[in-house]
Amino acid sequence: MFHFFHNRIHEPLALAALFAGSVALHVAWIDNLLLTRSVLIRDWMTLNPDIGPISGLYLDTLGAFFTTFLIACAIWRGRDVAHWRERVFWFFAGSVIVFMFMTLPFVYGFVIS
Repeated sequence: MFHFFHNRIHEPLALAALFAGSVALHVAWIDNLLLTRSVLIRDWMTLNPDIGPISGLYLDTLGAFFTTFLIACAIWRGRDVAHWRERVFWFFAGSVIVFMFMTLPFVYGFVIS
């Protein structure tokens, strides 16, 4: 019925998406840390005054995802990337753990006075 759906996703495409998601998670926690620490960056990242700096954070994270995804797709297109499976998976798992830890309020709000 739907001929444009495939039964499987090609491995380079799947690994590129997983790798890009990992990079986007790192960009998100680093931007979050910078937004809480610097008023200049907070003002620069505020694209919509009603929403606040979160609008710039989301746009930056989406930009990092799609840029990394397109670059990884271009590099891995048509290649056997089976040897990258485990590395990309563990990079993603580590990225999720680091993101969860670094976005806790007591971590990015820590100050030495």
